[in-house]
Amino acid sequence: MPRSAPMKLRPMISPWGSLLASLTLLLTANVPVSAQSATPATEAQEESPSEADAGRDPVPTASLEETLLVEESISSAPTSNTIASKLPIDLDRTPAHVGVVNWILLKEQGATVLGDALENVSGINVQTGAGVFDFFVVRGFDSISSGLVLTDGAPEPESSFYQMYNTEQVEVFKGPAGFLYGSNPLAAAVNLVRKQPTPTPFAAVGFSGGSFDTLEATVDINQPLAGEDLTFRINGLYRESDEYRDSLGSEVTAINPALTWRPSDETSINLNIEVATSDFVPDAGLPLVNGLLPEVPRERSYRSPFDFSEQDIGRFQIDVEHRFSDRFRLRNKSYLRELDWRTNGTLMSGVFPNPFAGGRLTVARTLTSLTDDQSFLGNQLEGVLSWTSGTIEHQLLFGLETSRQRDTYTLDVALLPSLDLLEPVETASEPLFYLPSQHQAGDSTTQVLAPYFVDQMSLSSRWQLFVGARLDHIEFEDDSRSERREDDEVSPLIGAVFSVTPGLTLYTNFASSFAPPSVRVTGERKPEQSEQIEVGLRKSLWNGSGGLSLAVYDLTRDNIAIADPNGFTQQTGDQRSRGLEFELKGELWQDVRATFVYAYTDSELTSFSELVPTGSNPPFVVFDRSGNRSALSPEHLANLWLSRRFGRIDASVGARYVDDQFLAEDNLAAIGSHLTLDVAILYSLPRWLLSLHLDNVTDTDYETRGFGSASAIPARPFGARFGVEVRF
Repeated sequence: MPRSAPMKLRPMISPWGSLLASLTLLLTANVPVSAQSATPATEAQEESPSEADAGRDPVPTASLEETLLVEESISSAPTSNTIASKLPIDLDRTPAHVGVVNWILLKEQGATVLGDALENVSGINVQTGAGVFDFFVVRGFDSISSGLVLTDGAPEPESSFYQMYNTEQVEVFKGPAGFLYGSNPLAAAVNLVRKQPTPTPFAAVGFSGGSFDTLEATVDINQPLAGEDLTFRINGLYRESDEYRDSLGSEVTAINPALTWRPSDETSINLNIEVATSDFVPDAGLPLVNGLLPEVPRERSYRSPFDFSEQDIGRFQIDVEHRFSDRFRLRNKSYLRELDWRTNGTLMSGVFPNPFAGGRLTVARTLTSLTDDQSFLGNQLEGVLSWTSGTIEHQLLFGLETSRQRDTYTLDVALLPSLDLLEPVETASEPLFYLPSQHQAGDSTTQVLAPYFVDQMSLSSRWQLFVGARLDHIEFEDDSRSERREDDEVSPLIGAVFSVTPGLTLYTNFASSFAPPSVRVTGERKPEQSEQIEVGLRKSLWNGSGGLSLAVYDLTRDNIAIADPNGFTQQTGDQRSRGLEFELKGELWQDVRATFVYAYTDSELTSFSELVPTGSNPPFVVFDRSGNRSALSPEHLANLWLSRRFGRIDASVGARYVDDQFLAEDNLAAIGSHLTLDVAILYSLPRWLLSLHLDNVTDTDYETRGFGSASAIPARPFGARFGVEVRF
């Protein structure tokens, strides 16, 4: 079926290129090209980032570098990661394009949620889930169907805003990651590394406020309780905002105490508890009229008075490690994750003429009501063994994960009265009429038993071989549907790294992952599958203080549940994505740091159809979407963050370009390309840090993903935030 030309929302690129160029010249002016970095990259150590901080004085004395970099004496270019092997490993020795964002960059940018961090990773299009949870698209695949988020290596339920107040580093493994993390990471796994206790006492208290009546308070207290053997750290957050769109306030609270005990030099025990509440009003966005936004105020809301989103989140984790020798250690991770979510959200199904009001346009609406309780209880027992076989050096991780996941939910749909598009007057009132035919419920339990291993082999001084695999035995049970199922799936990864010259490496990998089949499938159900081939290179630059990376890949996803011409859901859908990613990070010259990422993505629904209700007879029509572009997958995506230090002042400018992107698989409406510009200024004094963040300084109008395919959410206009942090 040939595609018709899509209707686009109006393009929103403002003519601010000269301003960006001027700011860039200001940040790089008068810098001697021959200057070398004062903070060369360090080799990856066995300790985690927090453990490596032990003994460093976190109290600022003079400059912003001392204020921000006291806990990690490197530039904004991380050199190692843990997500690729669950072991600290140099990026240069990693056979995959792993994105890493450290806390220095998060601090400079004033990041608050996961999406803010992910903008610094190539190939990730950051969106939002109705304004109430993090949602992103990586290499053309969305995070709900093809991604997995972890905190300190343990899986997270769907879906929430992941707060950055206690996050030290964000790591992204791009591509199938089932070889370590099991089902669901068809296209990516994201790991949030939290701040942990250190032996050095310190305390930091921060306050900030800004546009849209936004207020925030944070606390970070670290205190040894018994010398260096027993240390305690607590991070806390409170944030509230009225948002910029009508009646869409939010409130977030979180507290994260952590305790580390080292009874001996060989043994460590870490206890981590986190409790958070997240209250938002879902954003229904603005309705689309023939694929375009109507000429109405961008602040207007068509939501019902019954909309709300309340989440209670709990995280418990205990990590124990014992080192038997220099070659062998054993560790165990026990974790519990809980999400209690209650939400009502307005869904707009279209704009239609009202024959009873002279043909005036009205917005058709329904109310979705979700109650969802999720819990993940699991244990990971792992051993790490190093040995030499002939001339081959092995670093072997082997483990066994057992987990039990419970998901109990109800989903209902109620009718709402339509609203006039231009002069909306709310008339919705209780009691609401819920449609019995739209009721859904689930009470499922998934039990997993999964052995896995990763072997990093040094074949020579130039060749590294990386082999990993995981076998998942899954027992699924849904009492609400009287369904029982067992699956056994193997997820492999094989990669190689070749050092061409010192500082220049080539790598390649092949990986495969799976996800459980959709419950909507009729007949035999097969797990969805993804496969990827990737080739790339890395080059160290500026005396080791930075580097560049380049990757090309081919990623496919098969067995997607789609509607066939008879309206039955079959696993005949396929999706394919090919692209190129480029990253340049590090200290260009003394006092000048840069992070630049770019991605070209060609993502296509190679076999796809969609069942669309008609509201008449027949009740539905199946449309073939094969050949359409994947939703929310722009061809070109670029992000730049450039910083320069002027004594006590760090000045930064950021620019983000997002190409045209379709809102849905039908490719009928698209968000126009846009360029946004951010500015940050941080001023350090002994024990004090003052910050000013100016977001979208050009006040560019652009849109993000709405709730459903018939709406789009106007993104935030210009906003300012001022903060102060005092450290003791």
